[in-house]
Amino acid sequence: MVALAAALGGCATVATHGANGKPMTLSQEEFARYVERVFRHHNQVMNALIEAEDAEDAEDGALAAAEARMTEACDPLNEVVSESLSGASADLQTQMALIDAVPACEAATRIVEGLLPRAARHTSP
Repeated sequence: MVALAAALGGCATVATHGANGKPMTLSQEEFARYVERVFRHHNQVMNALIEAEDAEDAEDGALAAAEARMTEACDPLNEVVSESLSGASADLQTQMALIDAVPACEAATRIVEGLLPRAARHTSP
């Protein structure tokens, strides 16, 4: 998240949209908290998805298709966090992609969460 704050250092606010598609403007700090919240929720849903697959409770094609869309939507977020944790920093283009990727990741994660068998679901933050 530090890399994100550095990348957006020249921006006082970040204009993006929420998972519901409505425009929102966040300060750097608010956006960094939003990124972290979405990342944590995405990880919770991924863990629940793994548990559901291990228990062979997962639904068929709808869940698999939603999981593929979520993986694609969340890739920029996961890339930035992974590089940040390894001490590296993602390139500026990848970091700036977060402005659109985080809401898309949040929306895709919610869809997967809704398709998980009830026993495997975790509550949204």
